[in-house]
Amino acid sequence: MSDLKICINASNLHCGGGVQVASSFIYELSLLHDLPENITCLVSSEVAENLHQVGCDISKFFVYEIYDTFGVSSLWSGFLKKLKSFDVIFTVFGPLYVVGLKAINIVGFAQPWIIYPDNELYREMSSYERFKIRLKFQIQSVFFRKADVVVVELEHVKKRLTALGIYPEDSIKVVNNCLSSLYMQPEKWLHVKVDIIDNSFSIGFVGRDYPHKNTDLLPEVKQILLNKYGLEVNFYVTLNDFEWASKSDSFRRLIFNTGSLTVAQCPYFYEKMDAIIFPSLLECFSATPLEAMAMKKPLFASDRGFVRDVCGDYAMYFDPMNAESAAEIIAEYIKNRSPTDEHTRLIAARDHVIGYSNAHQRAVEYLRIALEANLQRNQNGVSF
Repeated sequence: MSDLKICINASNLHCGGGVQVASSFIYELSLLHDLPENITCLVSSEVAENLHQVGCDISKFFVYEIYDTFGVSSLWSGFLKKLKSFDVIFTVFGPLYVVGLKAINIVGFAQPWIIYPDNELYREMSSYERFKIRLKFQIQSVFFRKADVVVVELEHVKKRLTALGIYPEDSIKVVNNCLSSLYMQPEKWLHVKVDIIDNSFSIGFVGRDYPHKNTDLLPEVKQILLNKYGLEVNFYVTLNDFEWASKSDSFRRLIFNTGSLTVAQCPYFYEKMDAIIFPSLLECFSATPLEAMAMKKPLFASDRGFVRDVCGDYAMYFDPMNAESAAEIIAEYIKNRSPTDEHTRLIAARDHVIGYSNAHQRAVEYLRIALEANLQRNQNGVSF
């Protein structure tokens, strides 16, 4: 087994939850006492920065290289040549844009636009916008289908992939996403400047400004809370410079932005907030609800199955297509909260997160999938 050459590929992850998952996975691998000898990690600059911040011992890997790839440009960038020596390639989140790969191709799947093609966002787009985005995800789907094994984060994703005929059921592995162990290590948290306004209630949003994240709901919710309920509530987002510049003037006037955060800065941001909001319309999985509960913060979240499956009764749910619904839930919480009951509920939510899954188990399961895929190929004498 020591001759088996495994590549952990996180070269294509540059923002959002993918960077967090890859950083957590590779960090947990570095802590394993029985780590296989011949593991290469190809990581993006962003993943490398996060691993540096949490003190990952990269000497545990046979090769550790910072290598950036960007979407379909991998097809003509020489990336295939770099991958030719490996027996197994585990791309933390795909697709892997290569043609003619000989190695076992394992990819993580987290693209809800592919498995939920008839969603609210599509219906609100112009015909031209729908054409462009459907073409994009059709191309992605072609490369996802080249994988030998697909790893998903929740059972609902597996069911959709199977129902749509994208993958056969026995080629899909479910490994629950989880809280990064960083949240249990406050000594590794990094400071981030957050200008909290006195005598107001602060609600944070953590994530990128993808259309399905539904951040445009926030200014409307803020206005309703003030005008209808007389509540001064401030929303704080974590958008990068480009995303912030792309928002409307009214959004930038009403919402505060702390800028993009590294993985190690996120816990500090959560700590500064009175509550967290998660208004997403479409996900395979997001760690934000788990992180909020782990930090003992009240969570206002979309009433969607992908949230309820993870959070159960520990979140306060609203219709993400209705700002009035979100404002009502937030106002009810602020006006009626009981410190004693709130403390009990937040502790229970944190316990729920800790018992849900953990980063060590996820890393071990990912590695097991890679080793077993190679064993199965050798036993069968053929590709999957």
